[in-house]
Amino acid sequence: MRLHLTISSLILATLFLGFKPLTSPVNINGHIKTNPKDTSLYIGFLTIFVKANKKTLAKSSTDAKGNFKMTFTLGKEKPFDFFCTGIGIDTLFLASITTFDSDRPDMTFYMPIEIRKNILGKVMCPKCKRTDEVYPIEYGAPTYISFIDKNGDTTYSPIYKGKYQAGNCTVTPGRYYCDRDKIKF
Repeated sequence: MRLHLTISSLILATLFLGFKPLTSPVNINGHIKTNPKDTSLYIGFLTIFVKANKKTLAKSSTDAKGNFKMTFTLGKEKPFDFFCTGIGIDTLFLASITTFDSDRPDMTFYMPIEIRKNILGKVMCPKCKRTDEVYPIEYGAPTYISFIDKNGDTTYSPIYKGKYQAGNCTVTPGRYYCDRDKIKF
């Protein structure tokens, strides 16, 4: 009897302390649609990926109509940041999701995302909802500008005269950059 109780206690302790709780996967049925205010981007054959805690959890590709399916298992990481990229399109932020309504959500993302401004007319970052580190993107300029201070130290920054320098690019889908979150949108 005593041996049975000890083995049971050991099994319970191992189950509760030694294993991660099982979680079910999230199966997303997704759609990329062109923003009605800006229909300049092509939504077919894009790569969609979701990141959390600086690691990629899943990738998928859109079909010609912008539809995709994606599956990944939820862990402790949050939020889940969705991005897209493709030929001639830099990596663009789509949305940040903290919870899913079900394990089979049907999600629609618009590209490019709708730009929101605060009451002062400043562009807000779609991730952090702040304006103080959001810069318009300027294409065609050098990627990094160097500054030499009075001590002779060199600092490199992609931000120059209030604009993010994106380098030479013929397609310009991203319009803004948040330096806090390091995202283009």
